[in-house]
Amino acid sequence: MLTIKCKVCGHENAFDQPYAYHAGFGNEGFLYNNAGNLTLVWSSFDPAYEATVGQRKHPWTLTADDQTLFELALSPAPSGGRWRFANPARCANCASPISGPITETIYYLRYPGSIITDLGPGKRTLKEILPEKPNE
Repeated sequence: MLTIKCKVCGHENAFDQPYAYHAGFGNEGFLYNNAGNLTLVWSSFDPAYEATVGQRKHPWTLTADDQTLFELALSPAPSGGRWRFANPARCANCASPISGPITETIYYLRYPGSIITDLGPGKRTLKEILPEKPNE
């Protein structure tokens, strides 16, 4: 169990993971929702992702235009709001940032109820989050 103590309110945010995951080691991308309490994780090699931004583009290397293209293609987060490259992970108590967005750090946190599309059969797919090809 990983615990991140909020520097603002002191709340200990608990995550069901042994450590903050390194997106680069897993060839994954991650975004937090506007509230900063859900995580979207996908493979850099997911066909739906590559169809949106192009092949051989890891999420942490995307240009601002590619980031916007991908964000606009995504369905809203389950609790409302958008998935954004600039959204940080936030404290469950006071909503202060407790970890940076993918534009600032390669490490991410998995909140309960998050969407992890990189885990194989039976899991939600990125194609479900990207319901239509952009610009169509």
